[in-house]
Amino acid sequence: MNETLLIVNADDLGMSRGVTDGILLAFKHGILTSASLMANMPAAEYALGRLESAPGLGVGCHLNICQGWPLLPRAEVPTLVGPSGCFHPPAEMARRLWRFQVNPHEIEAEFREQIRWMKFRRLFPTHADSHHHMHLYPAAALPFARALAREHIPCARTSRCSVFPRSASFGGPHEGGPLRRVLVGSYRAALQSTVFRRLLSPDCRIAFVSRDRNNLALLGAQWRLALWNLPSGAFELACHPGMSDPREENQFDAIRAQREQELCWLLNSELRDIIAACGIRLITYDGLRAPAAVRTAAARVAAA
Repeated sequence: MNETLLIVNADDLGMSRGVTDGILLAFKHGILTSASLMANMPAAEYALGRLESAPGLGVGCHLNICQGWPLLPRAEVPTLVGPSGCFHPPAEMARRLWRFQVNPHEIEAEFREQIRWMKFRRLFPTHADSHHHMHLYPAAALPFARALAREHIPCARTSRCSVFPRSASFGGPHEGGPLRRVLVGSYRAALQSTVFRRLLSPDCRIAFVSRDRNNLALLGAQWRLALWNLPSGAFELACHPGMSDPREENQFDAIRAQREQELCWLLNSELRDIIAACGIRLITYDGLRAPAAVRTAAARVAAA
Protein backbone atom coordinates (compact mmCIF):
# COMPACT_ATOMS: atom_id res chain seq x y z
CA MET A 1 0.00 0.00 0.00
CA ASN A 2 1.50 3.29 -1.14
CA GLU A 3 -1.10 5.59 0.37
CA THR A 4 -1.96 6.52 3.93
CA LEU A 5 -5.49 5.67 5.08
CA LEU A 6 -6.87 6.98 8.36
CA ILE A 7 -9.98 6.06 10.34
CA VAL A 8 -10.86 8.70 12.93
CA ASN A 9 -13.13 6.80 15.32
CA ALA A 10 -15.00 8.13 18.35
CA ASP A 11 -15.71 5.73 21.19
CA ASP A 12 -18.72 5.92 23.55
CA LEU A 13 -21.52 6.85 21.13
CA GLY A 14 -24.71 6.44 23.18
CA MET A 15 -23.03 6.82 26.57
CA SER A 16 -24.94 10.07 27.08
CA ARG A 17 -26.75 12.69 25.02
CA GLY A 18 -23.83 15.12 25.37
CA VAL A 19 -21.26 12.60 24.21
CA THR A 20 -23.49 11.56 21.33
CA ASP A 21 -24.10 15.15 20.22
CA GLY A 22 -20.37 15.92 20.36
CA ILE A 23 -19.54 12.90 18.21
CA LEU A 24 -22.10 13.84 15.57
CA LEU A 25 -20.84 17.43 15.53
CA ALA A 26 -17.27 16.17 14.97
CA PHE A 27 -18.50 14.10 12.03
CA LYS A 28 -20.59 16.79 10.39
CA HIS A 29 -18.08 19.62 10.73
CA GLY A 30 -14.74 17.98 11.47
CA ILE A 31 -12.49 15.08 10.51
CA LEU A 32 -14.34 12.27 12.32
CA THR A 33 -15.34 9.38 10.06
CA SER A 34 -16.46 6.61 12.40
CA ALA A 35 -17.94 5.91 15.84
CA SER A 36 -18.50 2.94 18.16
CA LEU A 37 -21.91 2.63 19.82
CA MET A 38 -22.49 1.36 23.38
CA ALA A 39 -25.69 -0.67 23.10
CA ASN A 40 -26.20 -1.02 26.85
CA MET A 41 -25.90 2.65 27.83
CA PRO A 42 -28.70 5.14 28.62
CA ALA A 43 -28.50 7.20 25.42
CA ALA A 44 -28.19 4.29 22.97
CA GLU A 45 -31.72 4.74 21.62
CA TYR A 46 -31.17 8.51 21.45
CA ALA A 47 -27.99 7.92 19.42
CA LEU A 48 -29.85 5.57 17.11
CA GLY A 49 -32.39 8.28 16.32
CA ARG A 50 -29.73 10.94 15.78
CA LEU A 51 -27.84 8.76 13.30
CA GLU A 52 -30.51 9.52 10.74
CA SER A 53 -28.96 12.99 10.48
CA ALA A 54 -25.46 11.60 9.88
CA PRO A 55 -25.50 9.50 6.70
CA GLY A 56 -22.04 8.24 5.85
CA LEU A 57 -20.82 7.92 9.43
CA GLY A 58 -19.35 4.46 9.95
CA VAL A 59 -20.89 2.94 13.10
CA GLY A 60 -19.45 -0.02 14.93
CA CYS A 61 -20.14 -1.69 18.27
CA HIS A 62 -18.29 -0.58 21.40
CA LEU A 63 -18.65 -3.86 23.30
CA ASN A 64 -18.97 -3.20 26.99
CA ILE A 65 -18.56 -5.49 30.00
CA CYS A 66 -17.29 -2.97 32.56
CA GLN A 67 -19.88 -0.20 32.85
CA GLY A 68 -23.64 -0.19 33.32
CA TRP A 69 -25.93 -3.20 33.13
CA PRO A 70 -25.71 -6.19 30.77
CA LEU A 71 -28.33 -6.62 28.07
CA LEU A 72 -28.68 -10.28 29.01
CA PRO A 73 -30.50 -11.20 32.24
CA ARG A 74 -28.23 -11.14 35.27
CA ALA A 75 -28.76 -14.87 35.81
CA GLU A 76 -27.18 -15.58 32.42
CA VAL A 77 -23.96 -13.65 33.11
CA PRO A 78 -23.32 -14.12 36.86
CA THR A 79 -19.51 -13.91 36.62
CA LEU A 80 -19.67 -10.54 34.84
CA VAL A 81 -21.74 -8.67 37.40
CA GLY A 82 -21.59 -7.64 41.04
CA PRO A 83 -24.32 -7.83 43.72
CA SER A 84 -26.16 -4.85 42.23
CA GLY A 85 -26.44 -6.51 38.83
CA CYS A 86 -24.05 -4.01 37.19
CA PHE A 87 -20.90 -5.03 35.45
CA HIS A 88 -17.78 -5.06 37.59
CA PRO A 89 -16.01 -1.68 37.18
CA PRO A 90 -13.01 -1.50 34.82
CA ALA A 91 -10.19 -2.11 37.31
CA GLU A 92 -12.00 -5.06 38.91
CA MET A 93 -13.03 -6.55 35.57
CA ALA A 94 -9.46 -6.25 34.28
CA ARG A 95 -8.18 -8.20 37.30
CA ARG A 96 -10.79 -10.90 36.79
CA LEU A 97 -9.97 -11.20 33.10
CA TRP A 98 -6.25 -11.57 33.82
CA ARG A 99 -7.00 -14.30 36.37
CA PHE A 100 -9.64 -16.09 34.22
CA GLN A 101 -12.24 -15.53 36.95
CA VAL A 102 -14.98 -14.95 34.39
CA ASN A 103 -16.87 -17.39 32.21
CA PRO A 104 -15.80 -16.99 28.55
CA HIS A 105 -19.18 -18.24 27.33
CA GLU A 106 -20.87 -15.44 29.26
CA ILE A 107 -18.54 -12.86 27.69
CA GLU A 108 -19.27 -14.16 24.21
CA ALA A 109 -23.01 -14.27 24.87
CA GLU A 110 -23.10 -10.67 26.14
CA PHE A 111 -20.94 -9.45 23.26
CA ARG A 112 -23.29 -11.13 20.78
CA GLU A 113 -26.35 -9.70 22.50
CA GLN A 114 -24.96 -6.17 22.20
CA ILE A 115 -24.18 -6.73 18.51
CA ARG A 116 -27.65 -8.16 17.91
CA TRP A 117 -29.19 -5.13 19.64
CA MET A 118 -27.81 -3.03 16.80
CA LYS A 119 -28.65 -5.49 14.04
CA PHE A 120 -32.24 -5.86 15.27
CA ARG A 121 -32.58 -2.07 14.80
CA ARG A 122 -31.29 -2.34 11.23
CA LEU A 123 -27.84 -0.97 12.06
CA PHE A 124 -25.18 -3.45 10.96
CA PRO A 125 -21.88 -2.67 12.70
CA THR A 126 -18.97 -1.75 10.44
CA HIS A 127 -16.55 -3.00 13.10
CA ALA A 128 -16.19 -3.83 16.77
CA ASP A 129 -13.94 -2.74 19.62
CA SER A 130 -14.46 -2.65 23.37
CA HIS A 131 -14.83 -0.26 26.28
CA HIS A 132 -11.49 0.11 28.11
CA HIS A 133 -10.02 -2.41 25.62
CA MET A 134 -11.42 -5.31 27.65
CA HIS A 135 -11.33 -7.63 24.63
CA LEU A 136 -7.52 -7.56 24.74
CA TYR A 137 -7.32 -9.30 28.12
CA PRO A 138 -6.55 -13.04 28.01
CA ALA A 139 -9.95 -14.32 29.13
CA ALA A 140 -11.86 -12.09 26.68
CA ALA A 141 -9.82 -12.32 23.46
CA LEU A 142 -11.21 -15.63 22.19
CA PRO A 143 -14.83 -14.79 23.13
CA PHE A 144 -14.45 -11.50 21.25
CA ALA A 145 -13.13 -13.22 18.13
CA ARG A 146 -15.84 -15.89 18.28
CA ALA A 147 -18.61 -13.34 18.78
CA LEU A 148 -17.51 -11.35 15.74
CA ALA A 149 -17.18 -14.47 13.59
CA ARG A 150 -20.63 -15.74 14.57
CA GLU A 151 -22.22 -12.33 14.03
CA HIS A 152 -20.39 -11.88 10.69
CA ILE A 153 -18.49 -8.73 11.59
CA PRO A 154 -15.24 -8.80 9.59
CA CYS A 155 -13.48 -5.70 11.00
CA ALA A 156 -12.11 -4.84 14.42
CA ARG A 157 -9.79 -2.34 16.06
CA THR A 158 -6.23 -3.57 15.93
CA SER A 159 -4.48 -4.55 19.13
CA ARG A 160 -1.24 -3.02 17.82
CA CYS A 161 -0.51 0.60 18.68
CA SER A 162 2.46 2.88 18.21
CA VAL A 163 3.68 6.41 18.73
CA PHE A 164 4.43 8.49 15.63
CA PRO A 165 7.19 9.32 14.99
CA ARG A 166 8.29 5.92 16.28
CA SER A 167 11.50 7.38 17.68
CA ALA A 168 9.45 9.31 20.27
CA SER A 169 9.05 6.35 22.64
CA PHE A 170 11.43 3.43 23.16
CA GLY A 171 9.48 0.28 23.91
CA GLY A 172 6.13 1.65 22.81
CA PRO A 173 3.39 3.83 24.29
CA HIS A 174 2.26 1.51 27.09
CA GLU A 175 2.42 2.24 30.83
CA GLY A 176 5.46 1.32 32.93
CA GLY A 177 9.17 0.92 32.28
CA PRO A 178 10.80 -0.04 28.97
CA LEU A 179 10.72 -3.79 29.67
CA ARG A 180 7.02 -3.78 30.53
CA ARG A 181 6.24 -1.70 27.44
CA VAL A 182 8.12 -4.15 25.22
CA LEU A 183 6.30 -7.13 26.78
CA VAL A 184 2.87 -5.52 26.43
CA GLY A 185 3.61 -4.59 22.82
CA SER A 186 4.75 -8.14 22.07
CA TYR A 187 1.61 -9.60 23.68
CA ARG A 188 -0.63 -7.33 21.61
CA ALA A 189 1.22 -8.10 18.40
CA ALA A 190 0.87 -11.82 19.15
CA LEU A 191 -2.88 -11.40 19.67
CA GLN A 192 -3.20 -9.71 16.31
CA SER A 193 -1.30 -12.45 14.48
CA THR A 194 -3.07 -15.36 16.21
CA VAL A 195 -6.47 -14.91 17.88
CA PHE A 196 -7.45 -11.91 15.71
CA ARG A 197 -5.72 -13.01 12.51
CA ARG A 198 -8.99 -13.50 10.59
CA LEU A 199 -10.22 -10.00 11.37
CA LEU A 200 -9.60 -7.04 9.09
CA SER A 201 -7.90 -4.28 11.06
CA PRO A 202 -5.83 -1.16 10.48
CA ASP A 203 -2.09 -1.77 10.54
CA CYS A 204 -1.76 0.21 13.75
CA ARG A 205 -3.65 2.43 16.19
CA ILE A 206 -2.10 5.84 16.80
CA ALA A 207 -1.06 6.14 20.43
CA PHE A 208 0.82 8.64 22.55
CA VAL A 209 3.61 8.50 25.12
CA SER A 210 2.08 7.45 28.43
CA ARG A 211 3.62 10.29 30.45
CA ASP A 212 1.98 12.89 28.17
CA ARG A 213 -1.27 11.10 27.34
CA ASN A 214 -3.41 12.91 29.91
CA ASN A 215 -1.80 16.32 29.47
CA LEU A 216 -4.53 18.22 27.61
CA ALA A 217 -2.17 21.11 26.92
CA LEU A 218 -0.18 18.79 24.66
CA LEU A 219 -3.16 17.18 22.90
CA GLY A 220 -3.08 19.33 19.77
CA ALA A 221 0.69 19.08 19.41
CA GLN A 222 0.55 15.29 19.77
CA TRP A 223 -2.14 14.93 17.11
CA ARG A 224 -0.36 17.28 14.71
CA LEU A 225 2.97 15.46 15.12
CA ALA A 226 1.36 12.06 14.60
CA LEU A 227 -0.41 13.13 11.40
CA TRP A 228 2.72 14.72 9.95
CA ASN A 229 4.68 11.49 10.56
CA LEU A 230 2.25 8.77 9.46
CA PRO A 231 3.85 6.38 6.95
CA SER A 232 1.89 4.60 4.23
CA GLY A 233 -0.62 2.05 5.48
CA ALA A 234 -3.94 2.03 7.32
CA PHE A 235 -4.26 3.60 10.78
CA GLU A 236 -6.86 4.48 13.37
CA LEU A 237 -6.98 7.55 15.57
CA ALA A 238 -9.31 6.58 18.43
CA CYS A 239 -10.80 9.51 20.33
CA HIS A 240 -13.50 10.42 22.86
CA PRO A 241 -15.17 13.70 21.87
CA GLY A 242 -18.24 14.97 23.66
CA MET A 243 -20.08 17.93 25.12
CA SER A 244 -21.64 18.68 28.50
CA ASP A 245 -25.43 18.49 28.44
CA PRO A 246 -27.50 20.01 31.28
CA ARG A 247 -30.28 17.54 30.48
CA GLU A 248 -28.16 14.64 31.70
CA GLU A 249 -29.20 13.27 35.07
CA ASN A 250 -25.68 12.15 35.90
CA GLN A 251 -23.19 14.91 35.16
CA PHE A 252 -20.17 12.94 36.41
CA ASP A 253 -17.73 12.13 33.64
CA ALA A 254 -14.11 11.49 34.57
CA ILE A 255 -12.86 12.61 31.15
CA ARG A 256 -15.28 15.47 30.45
CA ALA A 257 -12.49 18.01 29.94
CA GLN A 258 -10.68 15.63 27.58
CA ARG A 259 -13.87 15.08 25.55
CA GLU A 260 -14.38 18.81 25.07
CA GLN A 261 -10.73 19.39 24.15
CA GLU A 262 -10.72 16.54 21.64
CA LEU A 263 -13.91 17.88 20.08
CA CYS A 264 -12.25 21.26 19.58
CA TRP A 265 -9.31 19.68 17.78
CA LEU A 266 -11.49 17.44 15.62
CA LEU A 267 -13.19 20.63 14.42
CA ASN A 268 -9.92 22.52 13.97
CA SER A 269 -9.10 23.49 10.38
CA GLU A 270 -5.37 23.02 11.07
CA LEU A 271 -5.80 19.25 11.24
CA ARG A 272 -7.78 19.27 7.99
CA ASP A 273 -4.94 21.19 6.37
CA ILE A 274 -2.32 18.70 7.61
CA ILE A 275 -4.39 15.77 6.33
CA ALA A 276 -4.65 17.41 2.92
CA ALA A 277 -0.95 18.36 2.83
CA CYS A 278 0.12 14.80 3.70
CA GLY A 279 -2.23 13.19 1.20
CA ILE A 280 -3.97 11.20 3.94
CA ARG A 281 -7.26 9.62 2.85
CA LEU A 282 -9.96 9.51 5.51
CA ILE A 283 -12.07 6.35 5.50
CA THR A 284 -14.44 4.30 7.64
CA TYR A 285 -13.84 0.66 8.57
CA ASP A 286 -15.66 -0.32 5.39
CA GLY A 287 -12.65 1.11 3.57
CA LEU A 288 -10.57 -1.80 4.82
CA ARG A 289 -12.79 -4.17 2.85
CA ALA A 290 -13.15 -2.25 -0.41
CA PRO A 291 -10.99 0.88 -0.44
CA ALA A 292 -11.86 1.79 -4.01
CA ALA A 293 -15.61 1.57 -3.49
CA VAL A 294 -16.07 3.10 -0.08
CA ARG A 295 -17.03 6.72 0.45
CA THR A 296 -14.10 8.72 1.70
CA ALA A 297 -14.24 11.87 3.76
CA ALA A 298 -11.69 13.74 1.65
CA ALA A 299 -14.20 15.86 -0.24
CA ARG A 300 -16.14 16.70 2.90
CA VAL A 301 -12.99 17.72 4.78
CA ALA A 302 -11.76 19.87 1.90
CA ALA A 303 -15.12 21.64 1.67
CA ALA A 304 -15.52 22.23 5.41
